[in-house]
Amino acid sequence: MNAFRIAPVVVLLASVQAVAYDGFETDFSTCTQSNDSGAVVAACSRLIDNAAAENSVVGMLYGLRAANNTDAAQNCFDAKKSLALEEDDAIKSLSQQLIDQNC
Repeated sequence: MNAFRIAPVVVLLASVQAVAYDGFETDFSTCTQSNDSGAVVAACSRLIDNAAAENSVVGMLYGLRAANNTDAAQNCFDAKKSLALEEDDAIKSLSQQLIDQNC
């Protein structure tokens, strides 16, 4: 679901609260812009695992992972996390669609 990719990446990169690690910028770019679903899931997972705090940016990462993963149970969990953390109504709507499809 590419609709999650409409979020302004530059603003998100500046506001992401994650522990710096080698590959952070590459993971962020892959998670938010790649068309390779497997790479998106892996990159978003690393970003989520390294997040210093859960916030709306991390909510978007959960949504991106859910939109690109093939595991319905994981997608259900991720979409619910995205819905709970996200503040943007458009992304909340997409998260709800993912919940409806996977839960």
